[in-house]
Amino acid sequence: MSWFWIGAVVGLYMVWGGAIKSTATPYRLVLARASMLWKDKAHLFLQVSGLIVTVVMVGLALLT
Repeated sequence: MSWFWIGAVVGLYMVWGGAIKSTATPYRLVLARASMLWKDKAHLFLQVSGLIVTVVMVGLALLT
């Protein structure tokens, strides 16, 4: 299994967590860091960055 697929799953987790405003512990830890800079738009930031991570990782996985 390629590490790129694991990265894609992490990106999907970020998108999912941002969409439902999750309170799960791993997402909460990432949200705490993002909230320092992005304040009330941290969930949106994590959704967008998660989508970018997913697209890049799937693209790299398909190239290898």
